[in-house]
Amino acid sequence: MGKKTVYTIYKIFYGRPDGTEFVAYLGRTKQTINSRLRGHFFKLPMHKLIDIFSVTHIETATCQTEADMFLYEIYYINRFKPALNRDDKAGDELTISLPELKFSVYSCGLMDKWKGELMPQKEIEDGKEWWTD
Repeated sequence: MGKKTVYTIYKIFYGRPDGTEFVAYLGRTKQTINSRLRGHFFKLPMHKLIDIFSVTHIETATCQTEADMFLYEIYYINRFKPALNRDDKAGDELTISLPELKFSVYSCGLMDKWKGELMPQKEIEDGKEWWTD
C-alpha cells in the first residue's frame, strides 16, 4: 500500500527592517515540503524563486483533499496579497471567508545546509569577494 498523499498549504515569511514580518509567498504542494522548498530556493523548473536569506520563518497547514488545497491557496493569496505571488491574485477584496486552517511553524533542518550551498552564489551576486578575508 502506497503512502497517503498530503495536501499542504505553506506561507513563506520575509522580515522588514523594523522587525515585523509579512507573507511574501503562499503556495501549495503534494510533494514533501522539503522538496518543494528546495525547488524554490534553488530555482528548479516550475518553482518561484524565493530568497532563502530573506526568509524569517515558514508555516504549513494540511488540507483533507486536493480540491480543498486548491481553494485555500487562492483564498489565502487574495487574503494576504503576498508580493511574490502573481497568479490568482484579484484586484479587489474577498467578500467571503473560509474556516481557518491550523498553521504551524515549520522547522526545516536543511535550511542552514542550503544557505551554505547558496552563499557563494549570493556573495558573488552581491559583488563581494567571498574567497578573501
